[in-house]
Amino acid sequence: MIEKEVEKIRKFAEMMVTPERMKHVEGTVRFARSLCVIHNLDKSKAEFMAYAHDLFRDVNFEKLLKIAKIYLINISFYEKLNPILLHGKIAAEFVRRRFNIEDDDVLTGIAFHTSGYKNFGIYGKVLFLADSLEETRTYPKVEMLRELAYKDIDMAFYEVMRNKIIYALSRDLLILPESVEVWNSMIIERKGGVV
Repeated sequence: MIEKEVEKIRKFAEMMVTPERMKHVEGTVRFARSLCVIHNLDKSKAEFMAYAHDLFRDVNFEKLLKIAKIYLINISFYEKLNPILLHGKIAAEFVRRRFNIEDDDVLTGIAFHTSGYKNFGIYGKVLFLADSLEETRTYPKVEMLRELAYKDIDMAFYEVMRNKIIYALSRDLLILPESVEVWNSMIIERKGGVV
């Protein structure tokens, strides 16, 4: 069913984001698609998520807060400080309502594509990686991380999350609670439950 909705969500993205943002969205779609081909996953699901992830990224803060209230999204302390953090959760709720999507992997993938989520399924990880590694992204180690994603999605997810946390720490930026939770759960898992 979701494959029938890819063209519709693409049109929504073209209407709702700036041309500059659309270049990122298209890059995210291409990278997600390539990961699906390599890892034998459903391209349509990943493409849909990639088109949807930044639908509300260019909406002003005041409108984001209003939409979140209308959608009954619980607004965290950090989201009140920086309402742009709501864009993924709003996009997830929008596609749930507009496209009748109930797939938890799709919805959490879209909602937490920036911060990560400790219970991501494979498609949530694909979107997280595609958003971080698509071709318009340029930062140290990005090529190495892209190659890793082609080989091992779980290891790439770990390394990209690690890279994001190091970046935030090196610039005295906030680290979102979801990111801390993801990191801690990965460390516990890697150490066999012993910390």
